[in-house]
Amino acid sequence: FRSLSDARKAKPRTNKSVTMQEKDPNINDLLLLQPKSVTFGQYDISERQENILTLITESLQKHMTKEKPLNTDLFGEPYVIIKCDEAGGTNNKNKVIQAAKELIPKLFSFRWKGKGDKWVTSTGTIITTIHNVEDSNNLTITFNKWAIPFLLYYGEGSGGGLFRKTVALTLRGNMTKRIYKMISAYKDKTRYEYPIETFRKDFNIGKSYSNSQIGKQILEPAMKRIKESNSDVWFDYELITKYKQDNGRKPKADTIVFKIKTTAATQGTDQFRRNETIRRWVDIAFDHPADNKTIATTDKIISSNKCEMFFNKCIYYDDQITAGNMTTQHVKNTLRKILRDEFNIR
Repeated sequence: FRSLSDARKAKPRTNKSVTMQEKDPNINDLLLLQPKSVTFGQYDISERQENILTLITESLQKHMTKEKPLNTDLFGEPYVIIKCDEAGGTNNKNKVIQAAKELIPKLFSFRWKGKGDKWVTSTGTIITTIHNVEDSNNLTITFNKWAIPFLLYYGEGSGGGLFRKTVALTLRGNMTKRIYKMISAYKDKTRYEYPIETFRKDFNIGKSYSNSQIGKQILEPAMKRIKESNSDVWFDYELITKYKQDNGRKPKADTIVFKIKTTAATQGTDQFRRNETIRRWVDIAFDHPADNKTIATTDKIISSNKCEMFFNKCIYYDDQITAGNMTTQHVKNTLRKILRDEFNIR
């Protein structure tokens, strides 16, 4: 990993409804939340390693929502029990063990504010120890406590996306899995533009790959696999030239346009994501009040005819902060003005 998220010192916060099963009987799959700092991080890991991270994230999320506490070993370090059939396919325990071993030296990094309001950059490894439970199909993996804010942080300016555990685990190909999580993060949009050079860096794609090869060998297989899975979100794509080129040569594509498509089954998921985004920013705008002001304000916004307007502004400000164009304080002031002017909330 070479990801650098601007997570501030805060406890990751999720909502218990994230882990609830959908009411639609045709959808019986656990929803997991992944921060965009991980979804769009710069790293190169294998298909099984991606699955291991998904399963660790599941355990962390259940702990944060108080659904199930984390297990700790004799030394007080957290661990997760990985079912190898989930992480690497049936009867592939040795391959899962090897993937876990190769994940140990990979680094993560994030920034947060410490004492005296000074920025601190913390770097470490996610997995610290692997315990092979013999005569079983399980691995016990001890992980670094400092990986928790990296894997789960969904606070000021971070943003996140809900994805389905079963789809994420069963899709073939490490890049396909990452692309699935990426388009899941933008279910509320019909279009996402990804600069090709940024895509190369994030997915660790060398210069030897031409734009055409990226399309044929990465995007098209991912598009086909996701569309054929049980996913409620899929995509088509187009390579375009977005920026003017004055080199006298034939214009070269510089941007991938992901055309995101969803089924009607995403309605409940999208509604939760909308409500959670609004709640999160209301909580930030009022400096995390101890009373029920956040909940009461969120309910008033959701029940109004200006709900979509406020939600769209929250999404826009999330993107602006991530891009470094706005500060959290600026957004807080702006949202409080909107709440005063549009909703008569002070």
